[in-house]
Amino acid sequence: MKRLFIVLSLAFTFTTGFAQNEEMNNEMVLQLLKEGFSSEEIIGAIETSSTRTITYSIDFMRQLKSAGADAKLTTFIQKIAKTDYGLEGVFWWNTGSKPKKILRSNFEKEEKGFNLGTIAAAAASAVLVGGAVSGNISSGAAAATTGGAILLASTGKDINKLCIMGATSKNVVSSRQPVFRFYLPKHDGASFAKEGGNWYTMIMNEVQSPNEFQVVKMKQKKNRRLFTDDASYGIAGFTGKNNKNRVVEEFEVNEINNNTFEISFPQPLEPGEYVFFWKNGLSSETFKQHVFGFDFSIQ
Repeated sequence: MKRLFIVLSLAFTFTTGFAQNEEMNNEMVLQLLKEGFSSEEIIGAIETSSTRTITYSIDFMRQLKSAGADAKLTTFIQKIAKTDYGLEGVFWWNTGSKPKKILRSNFEKEEKGFNLGTIAAAAASAVLVGGAVSGNISSGAAAATTGGAILLASTGKDINKLCIMGATSKNVVSSRQPVFRFYLPKHDGASFAKEGGNWYTMIMNEVQSPNEFQVVKMKQKKNRRLFTDDASYGIAGFTGKNNKNRVVEEFEVNEINNNTFEISFPQPLEPGEYVFFWKNGLSSETFKQHVFGFDFSIQ
């Protein structure tokens, strides 16, 4: 038992060595390299950060090389930069100028402000280390669960205990009838191809259409956003109303091609906070361990 506690402590310490919700950008990557963090540690910090704005260029590649980055880290950064700023993911389309990328936000456990992405990363480390101690991954998962490392959204009721930090979204949309585009490429080599250890790409690779998402209106509570008390989440997604207003906003999907979909709203959205939330989440063990959404603010 003592040995298990030490293993779980090490796993949790490894994944929480970085500040919760701290923005990961080019400068932060270079700073962590200069401070001596390994490629694995930096990649873990990038993957569990709820906000990342990493771009890739020849100049940044040279800076990475000078700071001591290895090929594993530079290749990873190339790939996630493409995911974040290439035509993959969700974009606000009718901006009046250049389309704007809608970056994802990770949900946190409201009671203690724990970041579910970081906790899940700690759980994953505990599973692997536990498996190494016991001799198999199944035993590792059991050990991690017993040790309390996996604190995740295992049921619909858990969703109502989650929040996004910040009173308003960083993705501010000025149109009351915004148009979004989902880019879900499935070709070989795409950023959403399945690969071990990258939970975001594993989840997005399961998504076939925006019809698998719902646009849910959230309530503001001081410095965070939550699902309304009357919203009920199950295997079919969200249902319910709050103060006679819609919890789930209806939208229309126009399939442009096999990988590109346009989303529009038949009725104007009221000012407030919203999130594209995957309604199939309870069917995915990976999503239940890494709850996220594409949030936006209508002003």
